Parts: sequence; C-alpha cells; structure tokens
Amino acid sequence: MTLRLFKSMFTNSSKYLVQLLTFNCIITIILGQNINDMGLNTLNKHSKIFRLPEEFVVESAIDPETYILGPGDKIGLSIITSTNLSYVMTITPTGDLWIPDVGAVYISGMNIHTAEAKVSQYIQENRFKLAEVIMVVLNIRNFKIQVIGAVINPGMITVSSIERLSDIIRKAGGLHKHADENNISISRTNKPNITCSLRSFQLDGDLINNPILNERNVINVPYLEEQVQDIKASISYNQSLVFVTGFVLRPKGHKFISGLTVGDYIAMSGGMTDFGSENNILIYRNGVVLKWESIDRLKPGDQINIPANMKYRMLGNMSILQTLTAIMTLFLTYQAAIN
Repeated sequence: MTLRLFKSMFTNSSKYLVQLLTFNCIITIILGQNINDMGLNTLNKHSKIFRLPEEFVVESAIDPETYILGPGDKIGLSIITSTNLSYVMTITPTGDLWIPDVGAVYISGMNIHTAEAKVSQYIQENRFKLAEVIMVVLNIRNFKIQVIGAVINPGMITVSSIERLSDIIRKAGGLHKHADENNISISRTNKPNITCSLRSFQLDGDLINNPILNERNVINVPYLEEQVQDIKASISYNQSLVFVTGFVLRPKGHKFISGLTVGDYIAMSGGMTDFGSENNILIYRNGVVLKWESIDRLKPGDQINIPANMKYRMLGNMSILQTLTAIMTLFLTYQAAIN
C-alpha cells in the first residue's frame, strides 16, 4: 500500500514537474523575444552607433588638409550641447550640407578642416551658440570623369574621389597599343593643365605621374605622332563588331578599335589553326569581297575570313600518319600500275 502511494505521488510529481518545466521554457522564450525586441527598439531609438556599408578601399588615411569635399560625400556630424545631436548626411548635388533644424551650408570644394570650421560657425550663429561641432567623412563619393584619346573605351568613366590616373585608365579598358604613355594631359578647372607619364610611374613609382583626379578633370591620352593621321582617319563611334571567321581557334566578333590590324584581330581570336592559310585572306565589307592587302584600314562591321591551306584542301582533316599512309598508298598504287 505504501509503495503504491509512493508511486502515485512520484508519478503526479513528475507530471507537475514536466508541466512546470514546459511552462518555464515557454515563458523564457516569450520573455527572451520581448527582451530582444526591446533591445532592438532601444537601439533604434537611442543608439548613436551608425552602421554604414564599407564600400571603399583607400591606400592610406585621408588627409583632412588635402581631401576635397564634393557632392556625394557622406558626412557624420556631431553637435555637442546640453542635448547631443548626431547626424549622417550626404553633400547634395548642389554642394550643400543640409543640417536638420539648422539650415544648409555650402562646403563643396573645401578641405575637411575648412568645411568643419564653416559648419561650426554657421551652427553657432544660427542655432546653438556654445555648441562644439565635430565633422568627419564617413564614406567617399563617386563621380564621372571624361577620358579621351588613345584608350580602348574612351568616354565618361565612373570613379571615386580617391582613385588615381592609372585606376581610371584601367577602367577605360587600358591604353591603346599606339598610345603615347609619356605625355598624358590632364586639364583641370581653374588650375594649369598637367602632363603625366605612366611609363615613368611604372619605372620609379613617383605619384606625381599618377595623381588623384577630381570632378571636371579631363584626361587626354595622345596617340604616337607617327600614328596620328591613320588613327584619326579610322576613328568611329560605330559599335559594329569586327568578325573573324574561318580557320582560327576561336571564331568570334570583336569590338572595333581604331588602328588595329588584320593580324591583331586574328591574334584576338587565338591565331590560325594548322589548316589556316596566311595567303588569300579575304575581307567582307557590305557585300563586297576584298583582299586584305588592298585595304588601308579595317572598318566597323568588317568580316575577316581565314581560308584553308593547300594541305587541308587536298587531304582534309587528316593526321600526319593518315597523310603519310595516303601518300604511300598512292605511291605504291602508281608503282604497281607501271610495273
């Protein structure tokens, strides 16, 4: 009897214990979620920590005295008064920094220290007389810059405010094979033009020949003097491809680039196969068949056709052993016929 009573009490206690543990688990989960939500809400309402995407790579820390601010730069602004205020703002396309409840301050074209002093003065004169103002750059801007002349893809190139000449030339597809890399001209607004040599930079690493570019700069890469006339005669905005067909490793279409020869396009297609012939290369242009020796230069839309050589015409796609076997067979057949 006592044993049965003990077992019954133990069973009931176990049930109650399981129910209690289950209830505690549910309460813990609910409270945990509420606590987490409270933390997130509290962080969103009161936290001064800014989480920004790190989308830039710098070669060294930005110098506040030399970095020039412009539209698109992301600015962190802290106004320390009886109530501390923190803002994350972007310089507007007009060059202004708009500060909520204070106003707009024009800071484009200034270095960081000069801009901070101007913003601080504006805030103290218009809203908080005794405020301490701290301004930092949180992210750097992108803008377009024009590249003309002897590059593969001239035009407007999107760059960041810390990229150098070599970076921009790389984004423009690289230098043309006839580019004069020693006399690259950079025109600058309200400043004298400068001439740079990427060849010298490659040799000695002198950053004077590889400067950082700003808005409204124009990069002009000249062609080598002996190639200027021929290049100018072939320059076209036409985007039609130059096609290479026939006995090359990779028949395909290629972007038209002024100054490139038939040999250049064949090389871009991997070169000729063993069955291709350098003789009688044909150029198809607007339905007209031309021999490549008869044309001065290629044009957009041209088709370069590499013909088969004599071996392929006579024997087809046969290996050397098959070729020798065929020749020996013909020879033995001839010998048998005359004997």
